[in-house]
Amino acid sequence: MRSTLAVLVLVAACSGTLEGGMPSDGSTGDAIDAPSAGPPIAAGCITDVTTGDHTYTCGGLAVEIRIPAACQSPGCGVILELHGDTGSGLLMDGHVRLRELGAQHGYIVVAPTGPPYGGGQPGSTWSSANDATLVDIVTQVSTVFRADAAKIHVTGFSRGAFVTWRLLCDHADLFASAAPAGGGNGTGFGEPTCFTQGRTPSRKIPILFLMGRTDSSVGYGSLVQIRDGAIASYAATGPTVLAQDASYSHSRWTGANGALIETFDHAYETVSDGPFASANGHCIPGSTTDPYAVQYAIPCQLPNAFVWGDAVMQFFLAH
Repeated sequence: MRSTLAVLVLVAACSGTLEGGMPSDGSTGDAIDAPSAGPPIAAGCITDVTTGDHTYTCGGLAVEIRIPAACQSPGCGVILELHGDTGSGLLMDGHVRLRELGAQHGYIVVAPTGPPYGGGQPGSTWSSANDATLVDIVTQVSTVFRADAAKIHVTGFSRGAFVTWRLLCDHADLFASAAPAGGGNGTGFGEPTCFTQGRTPSRKIPILFLMGRTDSSVGYGSLVQIRDGAIASYAATGPTVLAQDASYSHSRWTGANGALIETFDHAYETVSDGPFASANGHCIPGSTTDPYAVQYAIPCQLPNAFVWGDAVMQFFLAH
């Protein structure tokens, strides 16, 4: 089934032809490249389409976007990257390096910053009220740059993971796969996510899930509950353990028609004397950011057996 985005991309690709299918310059078109092969054209909140880093204002949100040179031509992918409470788009990307990885593999990375967290705290947050704006941002970027509709993905950590669960649940027609990290079933957080209260995606999109065994911000039980809800909804069987040691396991569940869930379940923790010490396992493995930074210091204490940002990129490339 062709998604709404695919239709938008098709319309954009056909914008240089007349009703009868003839090129608008009056030629036969036999020896002329399709108009979609030309450079992207700025539209909506995407006001500058040149290669490099840009900050746009979309729906009242600051949106950091890195445009690789390869994405001046059609067919790139798009990754929506969502921070957690007190974070920002750039602080989140510092932990997972998806802008750098995306540039290597032909993906435009979209890292928005949510509304202010408030209460005298730094940084920003998300709520379900922002979901429609985030979908609109992804749709605008994907349309302007003629993205491949099969290469649009979403990932987020903590509060950003709660958003990721909702987006995969409510917009499975838009996203090819999703990678929530450190976000559970919504119990105690005042917002729905997915795989509870009858909420399931319309399509069983592949899921990669990061779970901290000693996560004291969200709670391991909440992470297990949404993982098990997803497994049940996908009628998936397993797990098959792909890799493990005493500190982590990488496991896979599969079901009919390509249903797939993978988890990285780890025992890593934040540094014991840092500003996020009480978060314990609510951290990002492989991050090399400063664990003592004044804001959003959420790397797991090194060494770690895997790098979460790399795992996310490889999962998106595979799905």
